[in-house]
Amino acid sequence: MWPVEGDVSREYSVDALKYDVTMDDWRTHDALDISAEPGQEVHAAADGKVTSVEKDELYGTTVTIDHGAGMKTSYSNLEDTPTVAAGDSVKAGDTIGAVGASAICEVSQAPHVHVQVFKDGNSVNPLNYLPG
Repeated sequence: MWPVEGDVSREYSVDALKYDVTMDDWRTHDALDISAEPGQEVHAAADGKVTSVEKDELYGTTVTIDHGAGMKTSYSNLEDTPTVAAGDSVKAGDTIGAVGASAICEVSQAPHVHVQVFKDGNSVNPLNYLPG
């Protein structure tokens, strides 16, 4: 399921450079940014186990969930205190935190959640796994 209701504000792009308004340069983007209101709840996209909750230097408060079969999701730019902790089991749709403004490398963008999907340790396009 989608972690928040909102429009895609920045697409996944690892093959073509996209302009980054915050960093004022051209770079790849191995995530999907989904517009959302500050404080809007962020939900687990699928069942799994929270493997980490950390303060990433660039992407801010980040929750990572292992879904098994080599699949992981990561949700960044959350409020400072998520509602889950490492080791928690979650079901699809469970609240894991709320949209914040903790990603200093994307601070010039409108409010959003930064979503990454990994298959066997490799970044993949979240749109290939989220319902259409």
